[in-house]
Amino acid sequence: MKSNLIRHIAVALDCSPHSIASLAAAAELARWMHADLRGIFVEDINLLRMAELPCSHEIRIYTAEAEKMELLPLERSLKRQAREAESALQRIAEELMVEHSFRVYRGLVPAEVILAAHEADLLVLGRSGRSPSCRKGLGSTARKALAEGKRPLLLMRTGFTAKEWPVLVLYDGSKGSQQALATALDLAQPGITLNILILGETPEEALVMEQELSSTITLPDTVIEYHHLPLHDGKTLARYIRLADSGLLVLSDRMKLPVETVHNLINEIDYPVLLV
Repeated sequence: MKSNLIRHIAVALDCSPHSIASLAAAAELARWMHADLRGIFVEDINLLRMAELPCSHEIRIYTAEAEKMELLPLERSLKRQAREAESALQRIAEELMVEHSFRVYRGLVPAEVILAAHEADLLVLGRSGRSPSCRKGLGSTARKALAEGKRPLLLMRTGFTAKEWPVLVLYDGSKGSQQALATALDLAQPGITLNILILGETPEEALVMEQELSSTITLPDTVIEYHHLPLHDGKTLARYIRLADSGLLVLSDRMKLPVETVHNLINEIDYPVLLV
């Protein structure tokens, strides 16, 4: 099985913890796949517009008092964040000897990120951004990328690394799951465990799929484990993923599972997800 080659990786940066985790993962993948890396920073036009309004105030985390939003300080803050993002990109890319570039855009953040990553083979995003409202579930940029069908899409979070993560891939025999499996095989580095979760209509069908895969997949120095679950049980699937505690989840929304079920699963579980 062969996946589409990934030669150009785009990563959205905003200096949040999830963004820094995304950068680290994107750089590791770029090194592993001999791809180039492009950092994207977007100056939020909505924030800038709000700062121009006389009635706009902000409440900072470290104080309970509201402060008037001023345009010039906000612009300076965005420029500083962009410099910090570029510096982080340059540092890690040079450390891993990855070819890299950096661009700053201005506009609506989700739309600009997706537009800037149009020619990339992989878009890497943090599961959530800087906003406290995004701490649970996906942030606005991740939700838009998911809804608009940007594929492949890697949604990262803190606490995981691309160096040693185990991989869990969902497989049901569909073309989408075949692509997910091919991608997982590309990512399976020596010494990791590749978990293949087979979703069958019946236990007998799942067993047949396992036998077919085990006879065709040869991956030296990688442990491959097969697991079975009923195909149409989304709640059980989410519980299993949490119990398995397997690092990266690889799946497709072109499987036999309904698209809504796949997207709800991605939003619900707090793990890195690669959607192909």
